[in-house]
Formats: sequence, structure tokens, C-alpha cells
Amino acid sequence: MRRCSICKTLIQPSHVTTGCPYCYSAYHRECWQQLGGCATYGCSAAPAPEELPLPSSVRGGWGDEKMCPQCEDNIPSSLLVCSCGARFPWADPMTRQEYEDWLKEKQQSSLARKGMVALFLISLSGLFAPLAGAIAGIYAYRSRKVLAGEAGSYLVLGYGTAAIGFFYSLTFLLLYLGR
Repeated sequence: MRRCSICKTLIQPSHVTTGCPYCYSAYHRECWQQLGGCATYGCSAAPAPEELPLPSSVRGGWGDEKMCPQCEDNIPSSLLVCSCGARFPWADPMTRQEYEDWLKEKQQSSLARKGMVALFLISLSGLFAPLAGAIAGIYAYRSRKVLAGEAGSYLVLGYGTAAIGFFYSLTFLLLYLGR
């Protein structure tokens, strides 16, 4: 038994069928008629694709431009980088103020992440871990909105640093009391 090349079901002897005269693929007659020809790619009996009319107004498509908020040059609307070196978080046009606010937020986020990594590295030294842990815990809590990006990994790093600092403090306390 053969399968219909369109609906992929078995062609039963009782089914009315049609065969492609060029590639000899088997079809149910209804499937052939519904598709309008052969389903085999490149077959001469395959139906020609319909040409759809272009929409009357297109926004954000090919040929549209936006103004770079840094150098005010016109660039294609889909670009996320300008020739002046400006980078954008999304393809939609930005005003100069939106761009400056985004750059400021990006810079604050970068500084917060670098500070959190530095506090973590300091906490690994052991001696300064209680101080670094306390600072990291407070800083992570106060900067949680900035550090929540990147899937929260820097926020977790801050709270982890606080935990390391707590355990070192507890260890130092137990060693002191055990003397």
C-alpha cells in the first residue's frame, strides 16, 4: 500500500486516487484537488505559488530609516548599531533623552556588577570575608533592581557573598570562644 503524499494516510483500494503524471506520486483525488497539483518539491505539476499584493502601508520594514540619537545620522530602522559606534537595546527609534537614560542605566548596572564581583573575590580571602559579606548583602538588597538582570546571577552572587561572610564570622566567633 502507498501513502498519499499530501495527507500521509494509507491509500486504501476503495479510495479514489490520482497519480502525478510527472513524478508518479500517489494522492487521494480530494487531496490533489485541494492542493491544486503535486506536493513534490520541484515537480512540474506542483501548483505555482500565489503572489500576494503588497500592503498599502508598511511600518518598520525594509527601506525604513530612523535617526541615531547620538550622531543624528539616518540609519536603517532594523539596525542595533550605528556607524558612529552607538549601540541600541532595541530596533525601535529612541530619542536622545531615552538613549542617554539607557546609557546611564547600563553604566550603573556595569559598575554594580563589577563591585559585586570584587566583593565576592574579597570574601574568598577569609580574613575580610565578614566585612565584604556585610557590605555585599546590604548592597545587593539596595541595588536588587539593577542586579536582577542577567537572570539574577549578580544578585545571587551578592547574597552568596553575604552568606560566605556570615559563615566566616561564625567560624571566627567559634574559634574565639573555643580558645
